[in-house]
Amino acid sequence: MERTDYFVSNIGKLYVPLECRDAVFARARVKLFAHQDLRHLNRIFTHIRHGGVAVVEGRWEQITRVMDYIQHHKQDLVQQLPRNVRPQDRRRSRGRSASRALQEALARLMCWADADGILQVDPAPVLPYLLELAGEPAGANAGKPFLLSLTKIQQIQDALAETYPIRALDASLVASENVLAPRSQETIECFQEALEYVREHNPTLIADIGCGSGCLTLLARQELGEQTKVYASDLLPEAVATTKLNLQRLLPDADAVHVMSPGDLFDPFPSHQFDVVIFNAPWVVARVRNRAELAIHDEKQKTVKHFFAQVSDFLKPDGAILLGYADASGPKAIENLERVIAEAGFRAVALFKRRVATHRSKRKWEQIRVYVLHSG
Repeated sequence: MERTDYFVSNIGKLYVPLECRDAVFARARVKLFAHQDLRHLNRIFTHIRHGGVAVVEGRWEQITRVMDYIQHHKQDLVQQLPRNVRPQDRRRSRGRSASRALQEALARLMCWADADGILQVDPAPVLPYLLELAGEPAGANAGKPFLLSLTKIQQIQDALAETYPIRALDASLVASENVLAPRSQETIECFQEALEYVREHNPTLIADIGCGSGCLTLLARQELGEQTKVYASDLLPEAVATTKLNLQRLLPDADAVHVMSPGDLFDPFPSHQFDVVIFNAPWVVARVRNRAELAIHDEKQKTVKHFFAQVSDFLKPDGAILLGYADASGPKAIENLERVIAEAGFRAVALFKRRVATHRSKRKWEQIRVYVLHSG
């Protein structure tokens, strides 16, 4: 069984998130530097340079000085090269090695948060759902305090500092790290038209699969009225947390939306059947290389195929699917998509589309589509 906890003197047992485990468990030299200890920059740096993990607690401005000190002394983190290396290769290698060594060193500079996710720094930043925003399921820490690298904390803060205005909602949303930012007004407007199309059937139970920032969840609530109940789900804990943040910011009646625990496609819904299922599918036929690409890339269109293999079990007989897609991967991808739709027993009763400019040299334009699908 994989180890997930580590005992630190003066704190106790801490939960260690997945991304921190290599650093924490590799050498098991974790030391707390609190308050007055933060003044001893060289002592903290030496501990990290020798492979240790420094857990810092105290004034935020002093903690950022520790980061600055490590960055300023990054050349001291590089191991000496053999004497027979040519000067130009030595300089190139040292540059690459210094960047890599700095990244690894900063990963061993950590803060800790209490069981409620409050960082033990002063002033403590307001970061609800901190563990989820770091990519861990809610409750993964089982009621224990937990560790996070300062790099991760700053990445989360930087992502949440940016807002994205949405014309259709007349509001702005946030999107945390790895969560697809709602930049495409055209996509949102196509979904808005599709929701207007299905509104005449008075749907009351809605699912937003792959909710991301929660943009389409909020849009469904707005367009279909207060009588609707919307369920939102996503594979990534950070997307689930982002949706909850945006709902709290913009929706007075938060109980009208049920944000499910993270899970793949319909896994969070064991026994639901919906009037409308919304799915803005990943539209680039390519391999996923990182978490941020999960919402965009779909190798061999496996996610789309998996969706249509399951959706009939979660859709009422007269229900509708609102499927978003783009032709970024060319007409062949659209042909394959429409074949999958037909083979699953669905047909398009309406199609809303926009032509938008791209920034790619080989393809200046692409078409965004939202299909309204019925069975039969």
